[in-house]
Amino acid sequence: MATRDSVENLFIEGQHIIQQAEEQLDMSNRNQFLLNEDYTNAHLELETLSQNIDKLMNSANAQQREQLHRFQLVVNEKLNDMILDEIDVTRYE
Repeated sequence: MATRDSVENLFIEGQHIIQQAEEQLDMSNRNQFLLNEDYTNAHLELETLSQNIDKLMNSANAQQREQLHRFQLVVNEKLNDMILDEIDVTRYE
């Protein structure tokens, strides 16, 4: 079973990663979709976070799974935004 601390730590770490991704999305939109290494790193961190959520869900109780599922939806939304920005960049290159 997942401990309350492990779930809480994942949420705290995840919020930081999501905030970084939002900053990179905002900067790329202001800079006419110029993607840099920080953008790529934020994307990779989101993917890692998504994988960590999946792993923790396997050992979570029902309430924790519900919380993790909702968090996974937020992470997936940011990942999708980043992927769509990358598609826009390649379209206009």
